[in-house]
Amino acid sequence: MLYTLTKILTYISVRTFFNRVTVWHDERIPKDRPVIFVSNHPNTMIDPMVVGISCNRNLHFFAKSTLFNHWIKRFFLKKLKLIPVYRRQENPSLGEKNKKTFDKGYEILENKGAFLIFPEGISTGDRTLKKIKTGAVRIGLGAELKNNFNLNVTLIPVGLSYSDAVRFRSNVFVRFGKPIVLKNFKQSYLNNEIKTVKAVTQTIETALNKLTTNVNELELVDLVDCLELIYKKELMLEMGYKLDNKQDDFSVTKGLVNAVEWYQKKYPKKVEDFRLMIVKYLDQLEDLNIQESFLGPGGRDLTLLNRIKAFTFLIIGFPIFVWGLLHNYLPYKFPRWFVNKSRVVKSQIAPFKLLAGILVFVLYYSGILGFVYWYFESPMLTIIWGLTLIASGNFVLSYINGINGYRQHLRFISLFYKERNMVFDLIEKRGKIIQFISDAKFQYFKENDEINVL
Repeated sequence: MLYTLTKILTYISVRTFFNRVTVWHDERIPKDRPVIFVSNHPNTMIDPMVVGISCNRNLHFFAKSTLFNHWIKRFFLKKLKLIPVYRRQENPSLGEKNKKTFDKGYEILENKGAFLIFPEGISTGDRTLKKIKTGAVRIGLGAELKNNFNLNVTLIPVGLSYSDAVRFRSNVFVRFGKPIVLKNFKQSYLNNEIKTVKAVTQTIETALNKLTTNVNELELVDLVDCLELIYKKELMLEMGYKLDNKQDDFSVTKGLVNAVEWYQKKYPKKVEDFRLMIVKYLDQLEDLNIQESFLGPGGRDLTLLNRIKAFTFLIIGFPIFVWGLLHNYLPYKFPRWFVNKSRVVKSQIAPFKLLAGILVFVLYYSGILGFVYWYFESPMLTIIWGLTLIASGNFVLSYINGINGYRQHLRFISLFYKERNMVFDLIEKRGKIIQFISDAKFQYFKENDEINVL
């Protein structure tokens, strides 16, 4: 009962917190066989929630043992199907307790159940994949060995990518990889257990790298971010991709990651030159308070029709904006204030916002609707009032984005006429960056074509 209620609340919370949850290849997930989901772990408590609502299976979750440090927490966490994992870095003396953890894993798989495990063992919030551990493979192959390889246990790699891991109403992308059927490794496992476990673990690591937009080296993250900011849309249009297609978006980002990593290995001096160009350009943008998108193709156009549309939206939407602001401002601001005061690490920002937001919004909305029902004594009015709360809150965010975008556009036009030389200097810098990227892209494809021929 508690698990079902929590899953429903999780679905509502995740769908509210994120603007879009995009799921690919969930048809790869077996419905009636034991499954082990293995996922990267960029966003602490958010990750199991996202996988849980995306996989269409009732999941058990393997979690670090330090979460079970009080009897009340142990009681509720076990009801929610969490299983403790005892890690050496936390307490080496408790390693023997993992036998119970493995036994529980065997039991789940023997009952055709499913569980989720994060083989990195840690969540830092960085756009990198840490070296993954062997636990998931050992449990899966151990269960198969115990049952004479008749369970048909399937490992499913899961790649999680966030457009912004800490921002409310950002996007998350969930990609389920090709199934890894463990009975196919029977003979290899019987011949050499350790070698087989390592080989399957390496297969998972390779799959996770393909399923995510992670970068192998942390110092390259800023370059990938800059390329996405400056060149991604142009590259998508150049390649004939659709800007609103999430699969195309992922493919282009993955291509940028691969290219940057290739250049870092082969031409590190070019990478450093590019970084210096980018830093000077972005610093100048920040000094002038200009959005980068205004310098791109079509970014400086503000037609009369677009102005009329913007003004119409602002005028007609203003009453809805005021209504949404009155009902959502305080509960929206509180989680951000709470996170800033708590000084949490990056990987915990989104979970803190989400959990604090759930509590505050539920209490705040309940108070408002309770007052409406008491004052007007109308159940129907109370229901209608309640239906407007979340929708009007989302509209407030769209309205503010519209105002900020229009204001930024007017500022850019004003700056364009007042400080033409500075703006043209920026445009020239951007042109050199785009030319640098184009030359690098040509060289990348040329040399990789030659490699493929060889």
